[in-house]
Amino acid sequence: MANQVSKLAYVDSKLGVSLPGQQTTRVIYDSVNAVAGQQFYEFFTNFAGKTEFQTNLTTNKLDSAESMVIKSVQIIMNSAVSNLSDHLNLNITVGNQVVLKDFDPSFNASSRGLSFDRLHSGYNGDTGKNLEVRLLTDIVIPPQVNFKATLQVSNALVALNDDITIVLKGYGRIFSAGNSF
Repeated sequence: MANQVSKLAYVDSKLGVSLPGQQTTRVIYDSVNAVAGQQFYEFFTNFAGKTEFQTNLTTNKLDSAESMVIKSVQIIMNSAVSNLSDHLNLNITVGNQVVLKDFDPSFNASSRGLSFDRLHSGYNGDTGKNLEVRLLTDIVIPPQVNFKATLQVSNALVALNDDITIVLKGYGRIFSAGNSF
């Protein structure tokens, strides 16, 4: 079984990426400010007017010399009336492929069962405002390929101006000039 470094190198070589790169851990995030009663959220598609605390990207593509392997997905909700322990439907799309389809991560935020990854306890007492799921399969975001995440919540108890944030964590490669400059 290939590890994350070799999987990323394989995908990059198949795409013809030959620029030097620095290996690093990578965290990308995007927040959506909710409308009252909203049940469907789309992340990594609209960056207009967002601060560096709401997103760390300016486009939904990584640079031509960057790529990433998603190892875990974290969802954070800042809401007084709702939480993440109700059923959710998470999809992650890379290019034209839905690479994580109809996934319900809410089991990691509630006491309704064991966590998926055995690294986190199920219900941790924070009323379901923060959950993280470690993925068993590496998801690669190649350079210059569009990606997005969608989240559907099962209840409409989201209040006006509540923020929902999706954080993608993993291993990556970023541009490194090396000795070329």
